[in-house]
Amino acid sequence: MKRGFSDRHLQEVYEKGRSGKYKFIDKALAVKFVERVGRIEAAVTIYDLREPPSMRFEALEGYANRFSIRLDGKHRLEFEIDFANEEKTVGFVQIVKVSKHYA
Repeated sequence: MKRGFSDRHLQEVYEKGRSGKYKFIDKALAVKFVERVGRIEAAVTIYDLREPPSMRFEALEGYANRFSIRLDGKHRLEFEIDFANEEKTVGFVQIVKVSKHYA
């Protein structure tokens, strides 16, 4: 699926491995971030994001089209999908933020 970033700081993490806004992202987490964004780009449908199960793809409560996948035990990658079909299986993915899960 095609993707974009909601702000330049996320783009910096993707391109450079660091950003002033996301100071908590160390090198290992930045590598995982890039890998997960690559999985989103490679996905044909949202069902592809269910593999491997360790990513824990899930819809976020309180949002119409926001989802997350795990980066590690403490962090998740949140994104929104502008669906292109009625089945809500494909669309444009907007990477919204890296959040500290259960923080």
